[in-house]
Amino acid sequence: MLIHPSVFAAFVFRHFFDAVALAGALAEWSLACWLVGIVPSPVWHVVVPVTLAIVNRRAARRLEHERVTGLLAGRAGHVVLATAFGAGTAAAVVVTLTAAWGALGLLGAFKAEAGVRAVVGSEPLFGGAFRWVTTLAVALTGAAVVDGYTRGYRRLVVTSLTVPLAGLRQSLRIVHLSDLHVGPLADRGPLREALDRASALEPDLVCVTGDLVDSPAADLDAWIPELARVHARYGVFAILGNHDAHAGADGVADALARFTTWRLLRDEIATVDIGGVRVNLVGLEDRFEKDPRERLKALLARLPAGEPAILLAHRPDAFTTAAAKVGLVLAGHTHGGQLAVPGLPRLNVARLLQTRFDLGTFAHAGSVLHVNRGLGTAGQRIRIGAPCEISVVTLVPAD
Repeated sequence: MLIHPSVFAAFVFRHFFDAVALAGALAEWSLACWLVGIVPSPVWHVVVPVTLAIVNRRAARRLEHERVTGLLAGRAGHVVLATAFGAGTAAAVVVTLTAAWGALGLLGAFKAEAGVRAVVGSEPLFGGAFRWVTTLAVALTGAAVVDGYTRGYRRLVVTSLTVPLAGLRQSLRIVHLSDLHVGPLADRGPLREALDRASALEPDLVCVTGDLVDSPAADLDAWIPELARVHARYGVFAILGNHDAHAGADGVADALARFTTWRLLRDEIATVDIGGVRVNLVGLEDRFEKDPRERLKALLARLPAGEPAILLAHRPDAFTTAAAKVGLVLAGHTHGGQLAVPGLPRLNVARLLQTRFDLGTFAHAGSVLHVNRGLGTAGQRIRIGAPCEISVVTLVPAD
C-alpha cells in the first residue's frame, strides 16, 4: 500500500527531533569510544547512548516551542544540541574517510600483487597514519561546526545577476528572498538586519519563495509583523513552502493578511504594470503531494500569450516544467545545502540528497532559474559554507 506524501511528510516532521536526538547520541558515544580507543562492556553501549538520547531530546524542546523553561532551555540546551549535531557530522566524516581509505588500501594491495610497492607498506591498513588523518579531519569538522553555530548562520551575502526578459520596455529590479523560517530557530536580530537591507536596495518588486514559517511552534503574532519591514515600489509577492504547509498554510496566510501588505499567491497569477507592460507573477504554492507538475501546468496555461512571466516556486525542480513558459523562475528550499564544504559550495548536502538545482543560476530552453540560499535555517541554527543570501535580479529588455 502506498503512503500518501502528506502522511509521510507529517510523520517526518513529527519525529524529526526524535531521530536527531537518537542519531546524535549514537554518534557521540561511537566517536568518544573511537577517539579514546577503548572497548567498554556491553552494558555501557546501552546505558550511555540512551542517557545521551534523553538529554538531547530534552534540549530539542527549545526548538519546538517559543517559550521553554528548564535547565536546557537556554544556552546549555544550545550547547547540548550543537555537540550532538557536531558529533553526527564528525562521525559521517570518519565513515567517509574509512571507506575511502579502505578503497585506497585495496587498490594498493592490487598494485603490490602486480609487483608495485604498496603505499601503506607493512603498516596495518587502519593503523597510525589513518588515525592521524581522521583525528585531524574530526578536529577540522569540529571547528567548522562551532563557527557555523556561532557565526555561520549570521553571514549574509548579496548576489546580483542580470536577466534579459522578452517584452520588457524598461529594466526592473527584483529582490528575491526565501526560507526565512521564523520561529524558535530564528534569530530576530540578524533577520531584522537582512530585511532592512533588502528594503534599502530600493527594489521595484520583492519576491519571497516560501518557508516563511518554520513549524507550528512559531508564534505568528510575534514573528509575522517583522516581515512588514520589507517593502518595494510595486509590492511584495510571496508563496508558501513545505514548512508553511506543516505549520498551517491558512494560519500563515491569515497572519500575513493581518500584519503585512504582502500579496500572497496561492496558485494564483498577479499582474503588475511596469512602464505600460503587463508582467505576470505566477505563484505556485507548495503542498504535500507526490507530483505537482499537473497543477503547475494548469496554472501556466492561464498565462496570457506574449506577456512577460515570472514563476515563484518553492522547490527548484519546477524549473524543468516551467522553462518553456516563463522567462524567469525564482526558487529556494535547498538553503544551498546549509552544510557545504567551505570554499566548495557545490559540495553540499542539497546537491547530494535533493536536487542538482542546489544553488545559484541555471539556464534552460531560454529561461533562467535562480535558487536562493535563504535567510533562515532548518533543523539546527547552523550554516557551514552556505551563507544566507539576498538576491538582486535586474531584468532588462531582451532586445
